[in-house]
Parts: sequence; C-alpha cells; structure tokens
Amino acid sequence: MSQSKFQENINRRGLDYIDSLRAIAAQLWKKACEEDRIPLESKFVVFSQDNKYVPFYNRAVGMLHQAEAEYQAGGYVGLKIEGGKAR
Repeated sequence: MSQSKFQENINRRGLDYIDSLRAIAAQLWKKACEEDRIPLESKFVVFSQDNKYVPFYNRAVGMLHQAEAEYQAGGYVGLKIEGGKAR
C-alpha cells in the first residue's frame, strides 16, 4: 500500500470515528432532553441532576472534542501510545 493510500485510509477511518461519535452524542442529547421534557431544538439547557443520560452525553461529547482536535492536528484519531506501544 502506498503512503498516500495509507494516509487516505487513516483519514477516512478518523472521519468515520468522528461521525460515529457525533451520532452517539446526538442520540444521547435527544434522550437527555426527553428525560427532562426539554425541547430538542434548545441550544442552552440545564439538565436535572438525576438525569441518567447526562454522564453518558458528557463523556461522548468529551470524546468527540478530543477526536476532532486530534484529527485537526493531523494526528491519528483515537491512537494511544503508552510505554512505546500503541493501544
């Protein structure tokens, strides 16, 4: 596989991962809004403290922001290197 094909493959996989995180975050936003009876089109909300979807939504958005930053920086999205090994 040529270097350019390899890079295209890595870029496509990174974008696919980002798209999947966006879809997950959107679904969790919908569930959290429904749980607190908040209109889905709301831009700024305060969820109730006992909303069971909020921790999952916050985690998904954090992962999305991290993946977007890694992609924009030209890094390998989602690749972690610890002790000299990728995981």
